[in-house]
Amino acid sequence: MATLDSSIVNIALPTLTKELHADLYQVKWVVIVYLLAITCVLLPFGRLSDIYGRKRVMLSGFLVFIISSILCGGAPTLVSLVMARLLQGIGAAMLMANGPAIITATFPTGERGKALGILAMVVSSGLISGPSVGGALISSFDWRAIFFINIPIGMLGVFLAKKYLGKDPAPKSRATFDWTGAVLQLLFILTFTVIMEPPAISIAGSAPLPLARWLLATVCLLFGYLFYRFEQQAKSPLVDFSLFRIRSFWMANLGAFFTFVSFSAVFVLTPFFMEEVLRFTPDRAGLLMTAVPLTILVVAPVSGRLSDRLGTSGLCSFGALIAALTLFWMAGATGFGYEPNISLVAMTTSLSLIGLSSGLFQSPNNSAIMEDVPFAKLSVASALLATFRNLGLVTGTGLSASLFAWRFEQTGDYTSSIHLAFLVAGAVSLASMVISLGRGRKTRGRQR
Repeated sequence: MATLDSSIVNIALPTLTKELHADLYQVKWVVIVYLLAITCVLLPFGRLSDIYGRKRVMLSGFLVFIISSILCGGAPTLVSLVMARLLQGIGAAMLMANGPAIITATFPTGERGKALGILAMVVSSGLISGPSVGGALISSFDWRAIFFINIPIGMLGVFLAKKYLGKDPAPKSRATFDWTGAVLQLLFILTFTVIMEPPAISIAGSAPLPLARWLLATVCLLFGYLFYRFEQQAKSPLVDFSLFRIRSFWMANLGAFFTFVSFSAVFVLTPFFMEEVLRFTPDRAGLLMTAVPLTILVVAPVSGRLSDRLGTSGLCSFGALIAALTLFWMAGATGFGYEPNISLVAMTTSLSLIGLSSGLFQSPNNSAIMEDVPFAKLSVASALLATFRNLGLVTGTGLSASLFAWRFEQTGDYTSSIHLAFLVAGAVSLASMVISLGRGRKTRGRQR
């Protein structure tokens, strides 16, 4: 349900701009605030689950998600929709922080991989069905249906969780929650995100003045430094910074961040190109967008097996290179790009190549992140992996939408504006390739 609501909204963005009388510059916050909320509270809810019980937090997450979905579907304005999506992101984080942990705690070592593989298939099914389900709901009803569909799914989730999830074991001793660390990491992530798009401040009715990026960057670094120093001294830290002494861990996370920054341009802007330039209906656009997750579903398991034999660096680098070349192709840098006369074969091929690059990159990169992590710190490492992934999606969504809006304001041309965003996204993919190459092959096994 959480992944479905990430992909299902992207296909609705062109419709929301018309129905809510807004532009992409404003509507993008429907996506950004959801991902940002997840990113900001994923680590705190993971820690709270360890303290107060995973089942309790997961049930609360379902209830928050149901209530927020009702608010999203009934939102009369863009502002109210964004606020409801903020609450929905909090509910999604409560669910995401617990799924892998519950499976890891429930299944023995011999069955755990298979169980986590089934979870990965469910996640992929959410991404796969999002665009097509969203397009069909919008075409048959309206955009509000993409949120109301969560209500029966959430109610079923509450029923199944109550019936089948075991009772949370009583903790041997009640650990303390790192509230200071949670607040500092929240402030750090927020300031990092708004560097891409500084907010404007109006004093006593004066003309809005945007905050300087250098000032925001300075404040961001200050919060990051304070968070690091406090976590080093905390008895029960939110983040174990000793993990970042592991070369493969921090480099693979950085590579994942850049990769998801680049992919965001495709996920956010391609539906606009299909519906505004090619004049596709939402259901047709959604059907074409499924080429990305369908290819991932086929390629990711194969690349995961190959990484066990060939190492992770080469596959990740190759995947990032394919992404960069495809984005340059889509941007018209090779003499061909997204144009009003583009064929369906070319559209499907470009999206399938993005799916191929993602499938080649993600499984080996996740293995690189986890392979050298001490066994006792796997849960923390998993939460950090998800945090970097979501932070990349948030940053990429804001960057690509801002580039598009700036270029469109200058030229009034949809196609050239999308080309600029894709060109920058391709350069970011090249950065991910360089990082993956610099990481090197696996050098040691997991510490226990």
